[in-house]
Amino acid sequence: MREAVIFDLDGTLCDTSEIVHLIEGDDKDFAAFHAASADCPAHVDVVAAAQRQAALGRAVLVVTSREFVWRDVSLDWLAAHDVPHDALHMRIVGDYRKDVVVKQEILQQIADDGYTVVEAWDDAPAVVDLWRENGITVHVVG
Repeated sequence: MREAVIFDLDGTLCDTSEIVHLIEGDDKDFAAFHAASADCPAHVDVVAAAQRQAALGRAVLVVTSREFVWRDVSLDWLAAHDVPHDALHMRIVGDYRKDVVVKQEILQQIADDGYTVVEAWDDAPAVVDLWRENGITVHVVG
């Protein structure tokens, strides 16, 4: 099995601090948030970590709670910021379950694909807990 590292996108690789207000409170606008994310800067230290992991020969897996409809925006952002990645895992369109539930299923898919996840970078406390519960070393961002 190939060693892999997981990187979250929003708030981890992508610095969404200037647009996070779009998904807070009662009037959440995820479409506006994801569209605006195209212009967000990178967390350069996290991108550098992804580059180091790729140089070590580990698979870099971007695992995001974004819906698949935002795939092109996500891939364009990753390319613009020189983020190496072997795969981009996203939630299916219309799946509004909690992030931690979606990412647990993605983690199982990653294992089924033959990867052993050894590290993860994430900013969401519940997801950080999920990775740790699965024996993954976590680098908390933010």
